[in-house]
Amino acid sequence: MLSAEDNALLTATSRGTAMGDLLRRFWVPFLLSDELPKPDCPPVRTRLMNEALVAFRDTSGRVGLLAERCAHRRASLFFGRNEENGLRCIYHGWKYDVDGQCVDMPSEPESSNYRDKVRQTSYPTVEAGGVVWAYLGPAGETPAMPDFSWLHLPLSHVHVTKRLERTNWVQGLEGGIDSAHSNFLHATVDGFRRTPAWLERAQAATDLRARYHALDRSPVFLPEDTDYGLRVGARRDIGEGTHYWRFTHWMMPFYNLFKQGSAKPGVNSQGIAWTPIDDHSCWTIVVTWNDERPLSGEDIEAAEDFAGPALPDSFLPVRNMENDYMIDRELQVNGTFSGIPGTQAQDMAVQESMGSIVARFEEHLGTSDAAIIRMRRRLIRQARALADAADAPLASRDGSVYRVRFGETLVQEGEELDAAARERLCTPA
Repeated sequence: MLSAEDNALLTATSRGTAMGDLLRRFWVPFLLSDELPKPDCPPVRTRLMNEALVAFRDTSGRVGLLAERCAHRRASLFFGRNEENGLRCIYHGWKYDVDGQCVDMPSEPESSNYRDKVRQTSYPTVEAGGVVWAYLGPAGETPAMPDFSWLHLPLSHVHVTKRLERTNWVQGLEGGIDSAHSNFLHATVDGFRRTPAWLERAQAATDLRARYHALDRSPVFLPEDTDYGLRVGARRDIGEGTHYWRFTHWMMPFYNLFKQGSAKPGVNSQGIAWTPIDDHSCWTIVVTWNDERPLSGEDIEAAEDFAGPALPDSFLPVRNMENDYMIDRELQVNGTFSGIPGTQAQDMAVQESMGSIVARFEEHLGTSDAAIIRMRRRLIRQARALADAADAPLASRDGSVYRVRFGETLVQEGEELDAAARERLCTPA
């Protein structure tokens, strides 16, 4: 378990906190490009790591990200006029470009140069993969973008969903790197009971995970530190002297890669980012992509089904804490282990039920939590080191460290999958 002090350090994201300053050394995905569909469209109010912000796409198509409160009298720029390459406050007409420079100040005399002296807090943005990313860290120390393969693909190969999760970002991340819970939370009743009919279907499956994952509910975990974060190996005993190894990845600071189709041409890949809105909520951004071909309608439907439906004009899931995630007790008896429809709704139900910031000092962790323990320690260590004037983590300075892939293989009992073999399995060809 963590101490109360370490739990507070881990979850506090405001500027000036150890973890908040660490997170600000990375590019942060926060907005779908479609939320700003065209030049001079309405601005979008947003929030990142407890900072109130407004995003807009200017006349030239550039995305600006400004502090929400106008530098003049602190009125919200969300109500501003987005026109002629700037966002104009409706209170007195002060206008700012994407860099935060005040470019017009009609309430002051024409002879005044005061506008040249006023800047609105602004942050650099990058648009890639159908997502808008922001950098909120120190000027002059802009990090490298993470070199995910999907950022280099045509948009027809990529689909991104975004949902609001009402927990601290670390809770979502912990769920993502916890490979043990899928044998329960996401299981069917037949899969949990391993009925003869279920075993027959599993043995007929061609996908290794579908065939072997549920045969061992208490895998041996092997988390290993890497330049990008952790490589998380899970070894399952599937009988007849064979082990099924599955490797997922925690990538600093808030990414999880858990499925990659490049090892199986034609199969989709998937990963998740948990972007901190504030200390009590985050965006869950799920990326589905295919390195080989455009996504089909069925692929996109499956990605949307994974995320679950959202309320109109909102990223709040339809299945949420107010309606108990639409749990169906009859389904729980006869259909699925949880009785909650939808993979992401199942995850959010258990994560949000812990409270927006879980009291980690009250936990009782087991062997299946090895990766979570390692990830927490790594984040806390890196945050403290940065606070003590150490360099920012390598992952923020070298995007190439993110060039990894999901891996899985079968190994005969008595054979060793050594460190070199584990690395080869997770390194793209």
